Formats: sequence, structure tokens, C-alpha cells
Amino acid sequence: MIKNSYIDIAENDLAYLESVLATGNTFYNQLAVQCQQVTEKFLKGYLDKWMVNQDVSGFLRGHNLKKIASKLNHMNPKLQLDTIGLAYLTDFYFDARYPGDDFYTVSKEEFEKCLSIMYDTIRKLKA
Repeated sequence: MIKNSYIDIAENDLAYLESVLATGNTFYNQLAVQCQQVTEKFLKGYLDKWMVNQDVSGFLRGHNLKKIASKLNHMNPKLQLDTIGLAYLTDFYFDARYPGDDFYTVSKEEFEKCLSIMYDTIRKLKA
């Protein structure tokens, strides 16, 4: 059973993503979105965990990974979360999922960049 917290849901989503990757799946749009979602939930989970006495509801309702990471970096400069990479990853939340002028088809190389940003962020948060 998945516990009701951002970090537990992020861990579950990460396990799902890794199991899908193990099958050789090449649906890069969906995989990039999953990387964004896993990263977002980890960022929100650590923000929520470390800022228990502050109102972070605005951050928890949004999807701007750069903004959340900037807040975490401000709290703990040793984190050095990659805000530029996270801004890149944020774009996939909408652009790889919905039709319209901004729709984007994700390449293998772009997906691999998403995966790298996700793992780098997780590693830094857990350190």
C-alpha cells in the first residue's frame, strides 16, 4: 500500500517508471512526463517535510520545478539543485501531454536528459 505523502507517492512513481523502462518502452513523451512527475513529487515532498511551520501551499499547488527548487536551494545552499535543468523538465508537464501550438514530440536524447535531471535531483535531495 502506498502511503499518503509526496515522497511515498514519488517513490512509487519512480518504481513504476523504472519497471516500464526495463521493458524497453520507447514512448518518450509519456516517459518524459513521468520523469517530470516523479521529480515534482520529490521536490514537493522535501519542501513539505522541511518547511512544516511555513505555508508552502502555493508551491504545492503549482508545477514550476524551478520555483520549488529555488526555494529549496535558498533554504539549503548545499543542495545546488539544477534550476535550469528543472525549468527544462517543467515544460514537459504540458507540452508532451496535450495537443496545441506547444505540443512537442520528445526524442530519445531529450528523454535521456529528462531522466538524468530527475536522478540528479533525487540524489541531491536524499543526500
